[in-house]
Amino acid sequence: MATINASGYNNGTYSFEQQIFCISWATVLSFGFRGGASEIASQTKALLINVLQDEEIQKLIGVWNLVWGPGIFSAPIVSDKADNTMFIVAPETDPTQAVVAIAGTSGLVDWVFENFNVKETVPWPYGHSSTNPQISKGINFGLDKLTDMESVDSTTSSSITAQQYLASQSFTKVMVTGHSLGGALSPCYALYLDETRSQWDSIGSAIISCLPTAGQTPGDINFSQYYDSKLLATTTKIWNLLDIVPHAFNTERLGEIPDLYEPDLSSTDGIKSLVCQLQQVTESLNYLNVAPDAEGFPSQVVDLADFTDKYKPIVEAIEETIETLKQAGTAFGDNDTNGNVEEFIQFIIQALIQHTAVYTNKFDVGDFLDIMLQYQKKKISPQRLTLLSKPVEGDTHLSKIFSQLST
Repeated sequence: MATINASGYNNGTYSFEQQIFCISWATVLSFGFRGGASEIASQTKALLINVLQDEEIQKLIGVWNLVWGPGIFSAPIVSDKADNTMFIVAPETDPTQAVVAIAGTSGLVDWVFENFNVKETVPWPYGHSSTNPQISKGINFGLDKLTDMESVDSTTSSSITAQQYLASQSFTKVMVTGHSLGGALSPCYALYLDETRSQWDSIGSAIISCLPTAGQTPGDINFSQYYDSKLLATTTKIWNLLDIVPHAFNTERLGEIPDLYEPDLSSTDGIKSLVCQLQQVTESLNYLNVAPDAEGFPSQVVDLADFTDKYKPIVEAIEETIETLKQAGTAFGDNDTNGNVEEFIQFIIQALIQHTAVYTNKFDVGDFLDIMLQYQKKKISPQRLTLLSKPVEGDTHLSKIFSQLST
């Protein structure tokens, strides 16, 4: 995706979709902070405002104003980090447009309770359909946190939800976006806004759209069809054919994971075992992603070194994750023999690349990413922003997770 000239949307050189992708990734700014939800929200808000006001960033994405949030959910006792993050921004040049950005995975709570809590489904809690659409129990947990999430309104000094904020405004266009877990939650939140339109869109004419990237399957085939009947026309789903996350948790696409990187990179017994377990657990639930006919973009197996110059922050984060993974061992060490642990690590490295750097390369937003991540790194040094939201935490606990999935 190429950039456009200075006459682009919102006076930025990036196209509209590039700007939305950048805003989506700005949700990771909350990941480096620790504390209670209100403390993390305050720190993230200050940092996000500074990033949005950065002159070099404004040259790329134009002037975006933070108008609500960020809202933060941090699981009491279990977590001291932002387990879910959401905020709303509006472009300076288009007061009719609001963009709701939802974060991806930010820690173990998300891994266990949202990403991998897929052995049960629950009815879609909004709207009415004779087809009984179902979403995974984990996605329902995450959506519930988003709909209840509050932030202090600067004009009234009262805490309000994102929906309540939208009700107080006159936006005619609302886009919802997110990457990874955010790519699964954003269609659900967009559908929630559509189903509860009477509570915030008095005229009933606001256009709701969604740009999810790299998201796993939020629900079953009935949910997929129900979502598509409502919002397919305004949904732009973007996913990488070599990214393992969008392959979860549809049975057929799960089965493609072990061979994704062939012939360049072979799978391992541990990966195959994991896929088999997930298929067994989810097969009867008929998972299917929203917009299932959306064509994924092609990719190829690449070396991490290929991204060093253009996406150094991503490369550093992946290298740090892999080093920690090597030191801690892997959850699949007992399943992989004959030295296959190294092959497993190489598979994970490739999966991380395909889930992060390949998307930023696809959108061609390296300049934005470098400025934003260096800005964040400088503000909270020496803590490191991990783009996959501490994936090593998930890895060191995967054995427990999968044993729970199997019971």
